[in-house]
Amino acid sequence: MLTTGVARHRLAIMKRKHWFIGLACGSGVLTWVMAAMVSGQHEAWDSPFYVRFGIPSLCLLAGTLGFLEPHHAWRWGFLPFLAQAAWMFGTQEVGNLWPLGLAAFGVLALPSIVAARIGATLKLRRRPMT
Repeated sequence: MLTTGVARHRLAIMKRKHWFIGLACGSGVLTWVMAAMVSGQHEAWDSPFYVRFGIPSLCLLAGTLGFLEPHHAWRWGFLPFLAQAAWMFGTQEVGNLWPLGLAAFGVLALPSIVAARIGATLKLRRRPMT
């Protein structure tokens, strides 16, 4: 049976992961919506703001979350784009090119996944050897 301290620690880690998941998904949707609004485009990836500011900001967030929670760091780079895909398909008509759209989100997520992995690597290298 777990002691109270260990149980509290595990609960705190679970809560932190849930916050990080919400932050990653929420920032992905917010980036998508803001890039589309600022540019006046129907889809955010048609906007130069999305490529210049949206994707780099999501990479920065993914790297930070990868550093703070290095276990399965790839998810911090993947989740914002999964949320963007869900938002786009939920708010717009799904046409016959939806498989291409999913593939595009997968390609767009790659730099963010790499950034999350770099953040995790930096964190893991800082740990003292035991």
